[in-house]
Amino acid sequence: MTLAVRAAALNYRDIMLATGLLPPEAGEVGIGGDRPGFECAGIVTAVGAGVDGLTVGDRVCAAVPACLASHTVAPASAVVRIPDGLGFAAAATLPVAFLTVHYALHDLARLAGGETVLVHGAAGGVGLAALQYARLVGAQVIATAGSPVKRDLLRALGVEHVLDSRSLEFAGQALRITGGRGWTWWSTRWPGRPSTGAWRRCGPAVGSSSSASATSTPTSRF
Repeated sequence: MTLAVRAAALNYRDIMLATGLLPPEAGEVGIGGDRPGFECAGIVTAVGAGVDGLTVGDRVCAAVPACLASHTVAPASAVVRIPDGLGFAAAATLPVAFLTVHYALHDLARLAGGETVLVHGAAGGVGLAALQYARLVGAQVIATAGSPVKRDLLRALGVEHVLDSRSLEFAGQALRITGGRGWTWWSTRWPGRPSTGAWRRCGPAVGSSSSASATSTPTSRF
């Protein structure tokens, strides 16, 4: 289907692309290509044969490459209708963050009520989406953030366990919170230092999924 773009989100990936810092593997087909734009919101202007549930004139958001443009073409599977009360600018920020969280915590980790999730870098877009998903399924949340302001934000949002992501002490603190049991964890990139050393100190995990694990899924795919 064709969308008239009303708002497009600017992600860190776009900045890396514009400055020539994006790794070659991040340009793989289906991941984003070599043009800016990764998520947007707008109005459906045309639909192809076989498209059900969406029609011309619908207000939608979409995860689609190269959408920093007046119009873009997206598969119907990547497009969802947005509520009337949600503006285009806000809707454009939803697809990448929430699809990443759904894939990591639902499809891979299969996070469930009663489990504990460590959200590393929880004050960012994907981190905040992870907090919402964890609450939805009834999981306990341990959140980290790198500044007092960000940690205050998380506490204001009702997160009980908020730790400093810039200190290696968060690993031991999180283990004490869980009584040494460990957690189902989700991790964001840790700029400037390897995350593997911290994870080695963290003890067992119920299950693991990651958008930036140094030992599993490549960051570029998210």
